Amino acid sequence: MYNYLKQRFKHAIRFRHKRGYGVHSPFVFDLITNVIKEKAVYYDFERIESKGNIREKERKLYRLLFRLAEYFSYRNVLCVGVRSPWVSMYLAAVSKQMVLLNGGCACPGAEYTEQVKPGDLKGCEIDMVFLGRAFEEDWDETWEEVLRVRRRGPLCIVIKDIYKGRFNSLAWRQLRQEGTVSIDMMWYGIVFFDTRLQKGRYNVII
Repeated sequence: MYNYLKQRFKHAIRFRHKRGYGVHSPFVFDLITNVIKEKAVYYDFERIESKGNIREKERKLYRLLFRLAEYFSYRNVLCVGVRSPWVSMYLAAVSKQMVLLNGGCACPGAEYTEQVKPGDLKGCEIDMVFLGRAFEEDWDETWEEVLRVRRRGPLCIVIKDIYKGRFNSLAWRQLRQEGTVSIDMMWYGIVFFDTRLQKGRYNVII
């Protein structure tokens, strides 16, 4: 708990990119203003959220995943450590093909169908990876091997609980060290692997 509160305090002090001000990278400025801080309410949001109650913090995260996939045209998304059906519903609304480790593979309008294994992804270029709260329980070295080539980019990784869980915190620090651009949003983080981008680390709150 002490470490978590310390990180929150440090994040608040470093927090200076709320609206993109002070960001010299055109890519990151565009990301903050048109994706992270974008306020448009898509029709899909109302349709999805009418199916039940969802916590505000979770809703913000899943809407962000939707906007990332929609804005950058991500079509193959690998989710690890996901226990919530909401993730599937948001991503399936924009992805032509969504790959899930827990529960299997889902397409637009479909529910989970089968368990996905590393071999199932051969020849499939993953665009985005979402590492959920429980991804330590589901991670396997074979998945790391599948994604090793994709880490050369372009690839986007979103990870949850970057300061609360020991395993997630460790993974976040490693990803941030290896990635090209990282966005620390306290509750979760985004890392882009793309050699075409200017390296940088940023702190943003949504």
